[in-house]
Amino acid sequence: MYIIYGITFLVFYGLGMKIFSADWSKAENLPLLPRTNTSVVIGKYEKGYVYHNFRKFAHMIVAGTTGYGKTNFIKCLISQLDGEIVLIDLKGGFDYKKVTALDIEQSRIELEKVVSKMRQRRQGHIYVIVDEAGELLAPAHLTKKESADYLACQSCISEIARLGRGFHVHLIYATQYPTKDILNGQIKQNAETRVCFRLPTEIASRVALDESGAEELPTGDFGLGIYKKDYKINMKAFEFVERDGWDAKVRNPQRKGSADTFKIK
Repeated sequence: MYIIYGITFLVFYGLGMKIFSADWSKAENLPLLPRTNTSVVIGKYEKGYVYHNFRKFAHMIVAGTTGYGKTNFIKCLISQLDGEIVLIDLKGGFDYKKVTALDIEQSRIELEKVVSKMRQRRQGHIYVIVDEAGELLAPAHLTKKESADYLACQSCISEIARLGRGFHVHLIYATQYPTKDILNGQIKQNAETRVCFRLPTEIASRVALDESGAEELPTGDFGLGIYKKDYKINMKAFEFVERDGWDAKVRNPQRKGSADTFKIK
């Protein structure tokens, strides 16, 4: 009798886990959410939604092979952040509705503006989003003079990473190719939060996450990734849907406080 009970329990437990697991990891559109700095929806996990508090963890590294949801994830963030968005996209800007800088010269101008505002101790939040950080590295064939804009951008990024938290200036630094040159020690030391989608190698995973794991994420599963800071969980990013008025500021946030995760009631 106990054996039958045991087998029955294991069968239903296995079916239940399978159904539950499939439910949280299925594709789902991002709902229209209020703008906030303390309860930004990152994605879903097996026990509920994942929220991020940018006041507590100011900077974020986002990594992932092309086609696995990195740009989609950034769009989901942009639609929720309460502050000025400085979006640098040196890939051409085709993926976004509004881009601040498309080339290295304009990137230098915009980053230097941010640093200047930061030093003025101004109010309000600024989010510096770099989509493909590797493009801020000077190509090897350039002369020192030709590399000046690249070096200035890197200097500004380092200053934002070091000092931005105290001035509500946040860095969201994204790359398809996590290497030690792109994600240097200065940035990694100050960007404790990592969001990592599938990467091709264990080496790339160790650069982005400081441990292996991203290379083991399922092939072809868009939006499935790892969220890591003082803990680590597997999560599923929402799919961004363009809506009329999606970028309008919405006040009256639904939640207050600094909770980063909570269970669905």
